[in-house]
Amino acid sequence: MRRSRFTKFTPLIAGLLTGLLFAILVVPLNAAEPHSYYDISKEVTLTGTVSSVLEKPAPGMILGSHLMIETLSGRVDASLGRWALQGKDAVSVKPGQQIEVTGIMKSLRDKKEVFVARTMKVNGKLYTVRNQHGIEISPQARKRAAEKGRAL
Repeated sequence: MRRSRFTKFTPLIAGLLTGLLFAILVVPLNAAEPHSYYDISKEVTLTGTVSSVLEKPAPGMILGSHLMIETLSGRVDASLGRWALQGKDAVSVKPGQQIEVTGIMKSLRDKKEVFVARTMKVNGKLYTVRNQHGIEISPQARKRAAEKGRAL
């Protein structure tokens, strides 16, 4: 029986094809509804007083920094994402300050609600922490935007 020079590569090729098939099936399922996480049409603006600033999330919170805001209707957990308090032009906020936050309210798996912040106004300065699709804006992206003279 004659062996082909490609015989030793058969398991590798089979593995690559299996991986490709998996990627083809999975990616469209996740990409089917790109705005399912953040729907800008559901945005609301909250006004209140910052009661605490959490640079790292407490257990049970989503990743990133958080603000606890006292509003007229109660305390709200506002998620700022990983980079809002880092880098040049980072959000500058302290407990006791008045704040205006625009974003959407989301329910987590354990029925806990979190306000996903997109923009904040503190002391008359507007900070953008996520884009219109809910994607966090990194310090590098803020720097590039500032260099080009554009607002985020």
